[in-house]
Amino acid sequence: MENNNKQRSKTSKAYAFNPVKEDESGKMAKRMVWSSESIVMALRGIEQGRKLIANPFYENNTKLLKGDLVFHRTEDEINEWKKCAADIIYFANTYCKLMTPEGIRQIVLRDYQVRYLRHLQANRLSIMLSCRQAAKTTSSAIFMLWYVLFNTDKNALVVGNKRKTAVEILDKLKKIFVELPFFLRPGIYKWNESECVFDNGCRIMAEATTINSGISFTFHCILSDEFAHLPANILDKFYNNLFPTVAAARARFMITSTQNGRNLFYKLWMGAMNHENEYAPFQVTWDMVPEWNPDTHSWDKRDEEWHRKQIANLGGEEQFNAQFGVDFLSSTDTLISKSSLQKTAPYRKIFVRKDIPGVRGSDNFFWHPEFDPMDMRREHIILTGDISEGIGQDFTVFQICRIIRDGNLECVGFYRSSTASREAVAGSLADLISKWCDSDRVLVSFEKNTYGDLFLKYLSDEQAFDIGCLVKYKKDPNARGFTYGIKITPGNKTPACQIFKEAYERGEIIDESAEFGLEIDNFNDDGTGHYRAAYGHDDMVMSLMQLVFVRETLQYRLLLQEAKDEIEAADDMRTPAQWMMQDAAYPNAYSWETIYDF
Repeated sequence: MENNNKQRSKTSKAYAFNPVKEDESGKMAKRMVWSSESIVMALRGIEQGRKLIANPFYENNTKLLKGDLVFHRTEDEINEWKKCAADIIYFANTYCKLMTPEGIRQIVLRDYQVRYLRHLQANRLSIMLSCRQAAKTTSSAIFMLWYVLFNTDKNALVVGNKRKTAVEILDKLKKIFVELPFFLRPGIYKWNESECVFDNGCRIMAEATTINSGISFTFHCILSDEFAHLPANILDKFYNNLFPTVAAARARFMITSTQNGRNLFYKLWMGAMNHENEYAPFQVTWDMVPEWNPDTHSWDKRDEEWHRKQIANLGGEEQFNAQFGVDFLSSTDTLISKSSLQKTAPYRKIFVRKDIPGVRGSDNFFWHPEFDPMDMRREHIILTGDISEGIGQDFTVFQICRIIRDGNLECVGFYRSSTASREAVAGSLADLISKWCDSDRVLVSFEKNTYGDLFLKYLSDEQAFDIGCLVKYKKDPNARGFTYGIKITPGNKTPACQIFKEAYERGEIIDESAEFGLEIDNFNDDGTGHYRAAYGHDDMVMSLMQLVFVRETLQYRLLLQEAKDEIEAADDMRTPAQWMMQDAAYPNAYSWETIYDF
């Protein structure tokens, strides 16, 4: 204990090293053990015009310390350093300062910035979709600075769509750095516009994105800013060259961007949202970001009034979405109009599994949360399907729709699996129809693709299945024969897409499933006049689109007339009270316009 006290006494004396030249022998100065207190003495001496025995500042910049200085922290400073290293939010809210409309001020993180910084701490691969003016540059700079301050021997890289963008982030990082207390600042070996090297072995570099960015150096933390705005001739090559290096080094890779159409950023974002890749998604929308009010000198919440004013200022909703939106919708490339997609999006629901006893593979059925599959026997049901190989790649999907008021079709459930064999799918459908539906009120259609004939064989082998449920299609418009299953070709797909578009936008076909919503948002013109998924799967869309072909058959027209007759007869017998009860329980049964206000 005595030895510790003696050591502490010696250390305390070292903290008081005075670097200003005075009438002393200079013996103490030669020890050159620096502390916050002695740095302050040096600054005071410079302000007074006095000469220093030893200059601790990098290239005489009093905001920067030289590399390899011996610096002793007090016990309080050590505790603060540890708190900052452990908690990025504490570090940011306690010590980070930046220029604001009111001058240099302590940073106060917004709620979404706190969540984003925690998100970055927790996830090695991160992708952020942000509206404009969301201070993502500040958030990124704080994280990159925290990373290089509280690690050793790590290399960080900032790449932007332009060199100016990357340098701006590094510049913001440097501005935060020079406002930190000296006990948090490592010494400097190199400090210029595009690179900073610290004496803890860390460095951070900034450069424009090229196809070779990041591959000639080992980096442990990489930020790619405005990823979606990289030139088309660079974006894919840059990513394909860089990502293997990221993966091999287990490096942190942070992608941030505003939306810019359906390019690689869109594909990675959708993959993250669908849990198809390892990226953790984070989104910032315009209503999360406050607006500076110069009259009150405060930040005001953006509300609907602000939204309406900006729409008026910019000339329309589409222009507003281009500047402040985070959706990837374009009025020209999606099959369904942007306005229709935006109006239906709030009504999308996660379809859920429900108990359907006696049905093989029942876990592959998903149902509208307000629909009871036990009630299907009294419904007029149409199942339309797209068959896959069943080896974990594409999905086998069967959409389950019922005929509702005005002859419209509403999706009440779907079957979806990428691993079920064609035989297993046939068994599931046969069980569902034979045990829980009235086979006289059911139609089944499937795409006659590579696997269609084999699926038909398995379905026909199911003894409980009534083959009369299958929709019959003409083999040839001029022939008398028919076939089961519809063959979709480039020749009939494009017009079918247009007919489906009109039916969907008029409310004749309704599908509120979130899974369908993700696919229809992503179903667009590939540039040749043909429609397909810009990324991922389109099985949900293509299976539902078969309704276009089903509705042209005599079987469907007969089923539709029967359904309309039953609905009309039931309407005649309803009392006003019953009408009110059904209106509350089944709003979709009346009109699409009532719900979506088209």
